Amino acid sequence: MLPQKRFPRTTDMRKKYGIRVVSGILVFLFFKLTTEGHWRDFFDWPVTTFIYLIYTVTVFLIIWEVATYSIKHFKNRESFQSNRGFFRVFFKAAFSMLPFVVLFSYLFDFFIQPACCSISPEQCGEENMFGGNDPVTQFWVHSAQGFVFSLLIISSDTINLYIKYAVNTAREKELIQKELIAAKFEGLKNQVNPHFLFNSFSVLTSLIEKDSGKAVKFVSRLSDMYRYILENDENDLVTIEKELTFLEDYQFLLKMRHQEGIVIENEIKLSDMTVLVPPMSLQILVENAVKHNAFSPSEPLHILLYNEGDQFIVVENKKKPKTELVKSTGIGLKNLSKRLLLSIKRGLEITENSKEFRVKLPI
Repeated sequence: MLPQKRFPRTTDMRKKYGIRVVSGILVFLFFKLTTEGHWRDFFDWPVTTFIYLIYTVTVFLIIWEVATYSIKHFKNRESFQSNRGFFRVFFKAAFSMLPFVVLFSYLFDFFIQPACCSISPEQCGEENMFGGNDPVTQFWVHSAQGFVFSLLIISSDTINLYIKYAVNTAREKELIQKELIAAKFEGLKNQVNPHFLFNSFSVLTSLIEKDSGKAVKFVSRLSDMYRYILENDENDLVTIEKELTFLEDYQFLLKMRHQEGIVIENEIKLSDMTVLVPPMSLQILVENAVKHNAFSPSEPLHILLYNEGDQFIVVENKKKPKTELVKSTGIGLKNLSKRLLLSIKRGLEITENSKEFRVKLPI
């Protein structure tokens, strides 16, 4: 018969509560050892001492559980991003503990201890187990002591959570940085497309033979495009104004190659042209439409760009699937969406049906 495996959660629970029980026992021993008149009788353990021990450990476990719950209740992801948030969680948890400390002190001084004294009157002379004969005085002393121990528990838990938060934040930042570098690399590879270069050179060769003036303009626009790509390969975001200028250069090259086969209508009207988008994002969306649709001068592909308020740039086109299916990995759109999530925490919104393909780019 194979040995049963212990679940990690069960092991963790045993470890957690084992530490708490041991801590409760140590607290009790501390009081027993330091109480005036009882340090000599440290090894004298009558029945009442065991009752005090069980009560102390039970209260200690309850207080610790309440403290942990209070901290979890009051904290959120932003709590430990500033010292003020950290102390706010600490003090809220501390004040939420106060009624419990007062309640358990009251139960001990006015019920538990009198009951124990009736069992063993010899243990309740002028100085009982926790010192003093006046229950009111003991009540205030025990409340203060309990509150101090509560603060120690809360401090331990909040510092532990702060450390975990700091470690997780550092790991997340490292992961985001790696993802961002990978996304930039993939984005640059997707943009510097060998097929696009070869096709551009083919068009350029034809233009040189037919129209040297257009050939010069073509080279100038092609140069502007790749200068933009190289200048912004390290940038997460650029202004929409720069991106639209880049798109005009790309549109010019498409026009030279496909003539009247592609019609791009730009109806973007933003009040603020400094809003930010990832570099080459609009070009990726236009290129995606060109790649996956059939078109010709007699049946051109219409691509429409417009904005939905100051929230989205929309790129949409009528679907005209090619007779020869193009193998699509979706890397271009996935990579762009990943770059958006890393930079502005919002991804692409894609809507597709049998007639239209629409992509909303958040800004």
